[in-house]
Amino acid sequence: MKAAILERAALVGMGLGVALMLQPWWSGGLRAGFFATLACTLLQIVSSHLPKERA
Repeated sequence: MKAAILERAALVGMGLGVALMLQPWWSGGLRAGFFATLACTLLQIVSSHLPKERA
């Protein structure tokens, strides 16, 4: 359950990070989006290696 929630949060975070990088209104969005995408990518890698719950 926890691994699935972490994976879902990482994917949503990656999407938001990319959206932040591509938005034209805030000049700091590229930097913030890059680091958000990087952090969420690392979270995705870690959470995908956690053991899955058995049904």
